[in-house]
Amino acid sequence: MLPRTSLRPRALQLAFSRFIRPVSTAPLIHIQDGTFYKQYPTADDTSNLPLYPNFSFTLPSYSFSEPDKPSALDHWAIIGTSGRTDLLDILRGQHISIPPTARSYPYLLTDEIAAKDPRLRFVGNAVQYIGFSGEGSGNIGGTRGAYLSARYESHREETDWTVQQFLRGQTSLNPAEGEEKGTVHDEELFEQVISDLRLGQLLDMPVANLSNGQTRRARIAKALLKKPALLLLDEPFMGLDPATVRSISGLLHRLAEKCAPRLILALRPQDKVPDWITHLMILGNSHRVVLQGSKPEVEQNLQVWQHLVDQKPVDSLTPAEQSVFHQGQTHLETGILDQKLLLDITHMQTRKQVKEIDAYLGGEPVIEMDGVCVQYGDKAVLGDWKQKINGEEVDGLHWKVRRGQRWAILGANGSGKTTLLSLITSDHPQAYSQPIKLFGHSRLPEVGKPGISIFELQSRLGHSSPEIHAFFPRQLTVRQSLESAFAETFLSKPKLDYERDIYVSAILREFRAELDPNAPATPQEPQQVTVDPKLFPKVGTVSPIPSFVPTDYDVDYADHLRFGELSVAQQRIVLFLRALVHRPDIVILDEALSGLSASQRDKCLSFLELGEKLPRRKQLYPGLSKDQALIMISHVKEEIPDGVRFYMRLPSDPGDGSEPLDFRMGPLKNTSMLSHPATWESVWSPPSQFLRQNRRTFRRNPESITTDDMNVYEWYSV
Repeated sequence: MLPRTSLRPRALQLAFSRFIRPVSTAPLIHIQDGTFYKQYPTADDTSNLPLYPNFSFTLPSYSFSEPDKPSALDHWAIIGTSGRTDLLDILRGQHISIPPTARSYPYLLTDEIAAKDPRLRFVGNAVQYIGFSGEGSGNIGGTRGAYLSARYESHREETDWTVQQFLRGQTSLNPAEGEEKGTVHDEELFEQVISDLRLGQLLDMPVANLSNGQTRRARIAKALLKKPALLLLDEPFMGLDPATVRSISGLLHRLAEKCAPRLILALRPQDKVPDWITHLMILGNSHRVVLQGSKPEVEQNLQVWQHLVDQKPVDSLTPAEQSVFHQGQTHLETGILDQKLLLDITHMQTRKQVKEIDAYLGGEPVIEMDGVCVQYGDKAVLGDWKQKINGEEVDGLHWKVRRGQRWAILGANGSGKTTLLSLITSDHPQAYSQPIKLFGHSRLPEVGKPGISIFELQSRLGHSSPEIHAFFPRQLTVRQSLESAFAETFLSKPKLDYERDIYVSAILREFRAELDPNAPATPQEPQQVTVDPKLFPKVGTVSPIPSFVPTDYDVDYADHLRFGELSVAQQRIVLFLRALVHRPDIVILDEALSGLSASQRDKCLSFLELGEKLPRRKQLYPGLSKDQALIMISHVKEEIPDGVRFYMRLPSDPGDGSEPLDFRMGPLKNTSMLSHPATWESVWSPPSQFLRQNRRTFRRNPESITTDDMNVYEWYSV
């Protein structure tokens, strides 16, 4: 006999229905024991390696919402040094699944999604991907401009779309019927997205003029206007200032809570995981997932794996923790994990902290700016402030960089940092009309003094930036990419000799582990080449050496591996080395290390300051010399080397409602480093707090090279 069910009164049913939201039990993504390939696998194709073999993952579509727990959704972050983009591609239906039934999207087949928006039944519409790793023309639909300096020119082509045209989809020269005014027709959603992402003042600006941070906000807005069910964001915080990171993280949290849309973030190990993330997935080498689950559980496992790095005894671990420890050991033995990756994912410190460094006052000036102000019509983008020079307030940017000095340029996204560097590199047309001197010469000839040509200037500058990354030729080999630093353009023939060739080989050898996909896990001794005595007979009393090490050993990979075949992080490393290889007088690094893992970043910083990891007498590159000046832009304190002893903060509005930042510059105290949290926070502090924490710089210990910069400029020591 069936048990009798109790019937609730209708009033009680209605009250009960208010407490529990109707849900869909069909998952949005369901993957069960799937192995993926970029091409269909065949027995004779050894280069088509499997991606994430036996991978399982489920993303629920909705969850119960109880009165005391308004949201229990899974918010995922994928963390790894490599393979993040491939995994996001798998989640959005890319790559071949074996077996084909291992990957499905059950929620997209429900009547609920058909009633909401029939377009979302197609995975390509329901799951949108935004990648930020390599900013450039290809990533935002060709709106970056045809060449490097196009964003600074007043002339506009018909295809130089404004932000509003870009967002509304009015980027077709021959639009389809009904799309003359774009593809976005939900004005309420459009206004809401514009407000949330603070794009209102940028709508009439050409997309090519946007800063990197503004471009990211515009691309996120465009994806949101397509109303996807799931949005995959690849490195959304890379290259953003702290205030913008907080703003965008808060926006993404609100979107995720409302399921409009669901979000999955792909982050680097050094990125701060937002507090609202509930689940983590940790990636290892060879396209393997080493950990996935709730955030507290994964973080606890990572703490256990720190014993592998510190080589601590495991006696104090519980049986469950010992099981996790042995799992990590197994991953190390099989190569799924290595020591570098362990350091990255366990957030261990790999940089050696320096106790004290004095600010080198420098030699002759290499950059002089006396009242620079860049504006387009009535809108000033740089130099719209007053500075105290010799005790008097004057308009514009006044700044001097001397040989041997190391400067960090700080400011929120859109504050004019990249515009400032474009004046130095002469990519900006106003570089010819502004009061700027480079190496003691203006760009145009003066009475009795010639101007400096663009080719001489480029030979004396080393430059790495997201803009160069966007336009750099992908067909060059890794060696050709480095050798292009000795050429007048990316693709012209470089001016090489034996010494330069050996120098390039030494750098390629130093970074083989980071660039060569087939590099051995541990460095190997170079093979000796035996000399045939018949070819090199004894001359007088001098006998030929029986064997020698070729100067180009271990660098064959660079002659075959192309720039476009590298990962984004590897491409950034190549462009970083390209800025240093010809030993320029001025090295300009504009977010050059963004996108790198912690171990890659720390090796680049060590190479920048100390050179190769060889005895001094064997070094070909000993690091930056006192004849070279360094100018850096970064929004991440760990990316700034401790040798940077000067800072300049450009005025900017953080955009999070806090007090706007004013102009400040000066040296760091000998015990301060920008990589230290206290120093970093002090430099970024609002004006009222800045003046309480820091003091004017006065000259106490003059060096052999006299300079009156401390008296001319209003410097504040931090």
